[in-house]
Amino acid sequence: MRYATRWVTGLVAVAAVVGLTGLGTTAAQAKAKTTNKVVTFSQLTNHNPHRLAAIRQAARQEILTATHAKSSKVAAVYKVKLPHNMAKKATLTKDGVKMNLLPNSFKVKHITIPYKQLQGKVLNKYLPKANRVTPLKTKKVVALTFDDGPDPTLTPRLLKTLKANKVHATFFEVGQSVSRYPKVSRAVLAGGNELGNHSWNHPDFNAIGTAKTVSQVNRTNQAIYKATGQLPEYVRPPYGNITAAEGRAIEQPIIRWSVDSRDWAYLNTKKDIQSVVSATRSGSIILMHDIHAQSVAAVPTIIHKLKAKGYHFVTVGQLLDQQALPGLQYFGQHDYRTAGK
Repeated sequence: MRYATRWVTGLVAVAAVVGLTGLGTTAAQAKAKTTNKVVTFSQLTNHNPHRLAAIRQAARQEILTATHAKSSKVAAVYKVKLPHNMAKKATLTKDGVKMNLLPNSFKVKHITIPYKQLQGKVLNKYLPKANRVTPLKTKKVVALTFDDGPDPTLTPRLLKTLKANKVHATFFEVGQSVSRYPKVSRAVLAGGNELGNHSWNHPDFNAIGTAKTVSQVNRTNQAIYKATGQLPEYVRPPYGNITAAEGRAIEQPIIRWSVDSRDWAYLNTKKDIQSVVSATRSGSIILMHDIHAQSVAAVPTIIHKLKAKGYHFVTVGQLLDQQALPGLQYFGQHDYRTAGK
């Protein structure tokens, strides 16, 4: 299941691959981006529900940012009614996409989502050139990811290694640990890395049901927002388990992996190195854990050996060209399918 083939429904494929290229964008269209042009969400997304879910995700962050909301308001932002109807309209302004809101507890009538927050979420032709998706030009790329942190000792040690080697990674953190060590989570972002959601206390989502899964994710989003001021974009379900219903309800992209180091089973630095280096291919998402000393000790050699093979390290967001969408799960570059499938 981890090595998914490159298939999605025709609608998603067209929107994700063809739509974002911005082919056929005229000078008049480019100029219109900075005017008060009214568009439908169907136009913005090429009638793609996954992209509309991504816009809702960006809207929640903007509501919190615009109101300088405390973490206690994170639960409330998920209750704000946001567009599901493709026929609803928004306005392209010089600063971003302006959306009207229904009455809500934040007492906000409208928000303007900055264009930079909508990269990969709306079609390229509606974005300024600086915010359009541009595929990675580097051929041999991989993404290091680390689960189950933050650890007060090992995560900072790992961050020093990454910085020394000029490598950025993606960390999927457990909410209860974020609450204990918020300073470490802030350091992850400060180092130019990505921070994702790995549940509150690492249950098997398949065993707890959709309602409890959503609660696990939202509670961790709240902890990460409290620590960093940002809602995490991505979710990695513990054990990689998630149902289609849970994938729809979470409304965040699901990040899986294509290279499993099995470092938790080995607890052996040499085996960790061999496991990762031998299995890595271009476009791989590598799964490791920053709560095991042996794993952290393996990272410098893994980086050295993969660089020697010509690989470049990028974050998950960079690997996926910032195009990961809610309702879909991603195993590697160009390797995704519907969540729960």
